[in-house]
Formats: sequence, structure tokens, C-alpha cells
Amino acid sequence: MDEVIGNLDAQFEDAEKEKEMEIPEYMVHIRVQQRTTRKSYTIVEDMPEDIDLKKVVKHFRKVLNVGGEVKSNKGKQIILMQGDQREEVREFLLEQGIVRVDEIKVHGH
Repeated sequence: MDEVIGNLDAQFEDAEKEKEMEIPEYMVHIRVQQRTTRKSYTIVEDMPEDIDLKKVVKHFRKVLNVGGEVKSNKGKQIILMQGDQREEVREFLLEQGIVRVDEIKVHGH
């Protein structure tokens, strides 16, 4: 009987470890905000702290040909870019291995 209980305890511990591994450490939020009728911003929030945001923005400006900058919003650093660049930002973050698929949340359409 003690062996059965010991095996069940081990299975529960393994299940709890798997659940802990599935929970992402952070969520990167990619949003679009309408500025005027034709113009909009793309906002990237909650990036990992070990990433140099200025280098990421420099890459986006060069590759996507958009204006972009790093701003501080309520104590957090965000990336602000011209236009709707949600899919391009998502693809870049996944290709570079900066975040996993379950750590990205794309808001909007």
C-alpha cells in the first residue's frame, strides 16, 4: 500500500512540474493603436529585460522602413513604431528566438 501511495505522490509531483514549465515567464503584447483615420502605431510591451530594445528598434527601422523608438510608459520600456507591423514583429521575435509562441499575444484584428 505504501508503494502505491509513493507512486501516486511521484506522479502528482511530475504533473505539477509540467504545469510549472507550461506557464510562460512573461507575455509580450503586440498591439496596434489607431492614430488618425489612415495612420496607426504598433506597440510592443513587456519584452524580456535581457534584450537590448534599442538594437531591436534599429533592426525594425532598417528592415521595415518605418519610424520607431523606445519609450518609457509607467516605468516600463515599450517599442513604438509607425504603421501596423504586428505580424512582422511577431515573426521576427519567433525567428530570432527571443520568445516562444506561447509567450506572444497579438491584439487586434
